[in-house]
Formats: sequence, structure tokens, C-alpha cells
Amino acid sequence: MTQKEINDQLRAAYTKDLIEFLAAKYDTDVCQTAAGTVMIPVLDANQNETWIKFNVIIPKNIDEAEGNDGYALAREYKLKVEKKSKKKT
Repeated sequence: MTQKEINDQLRAAYTKDLIEFLAAKYDTDVCQTAAGTVMIPVLDANQNETWIKFNVIIPKNIDEAEGNDGYALAREYKLKVEKKSKKKT
């Protein structure tokens, strides 16, 4: 099995789990719009219908330098939020 086939299976499995979770949690239509893309209708604060889009993406290369390392990206985001918070005070 090629790495692409393995990734496609993994994406499909997590997309299926995401669909089941969203349908159960929010009791709403869950629309799969692409291989790893799911959308749900929601109401905003003004009761206008809008959509939330979820993407299941498997990076091709897990590399901190390339920006595909989830732990590194989480650390970067945390620092960014903390810096932004400090600017406000």
C-alpha cells in the first residue's frame, strides 16, 4: 500500500468519525463536500444561517521547518495569542 493510499484511508476514517460526532453533538445536517471536507449549518448571534467548514488534512511531510509539526504549530499559536493579549493590556 502506498503512503497516499494509507493517508487516504486515514483521512476517510477521521472524516467519518467527525461526521458522526457532529451529527450526534449538534443534531444537524452534516454535509461532506469533498474527500476531507465537512460543513454544518449554524445560526449566528443574529439568527442568520451560516456554515462552519471542517477540513481533515494530513500533511505530506511532518517537519517543523515546513510548518507541518502540530506540536510546533501549537506552541507558535500559544505564543502569538499571549503576545497579542499582552499588547491589549
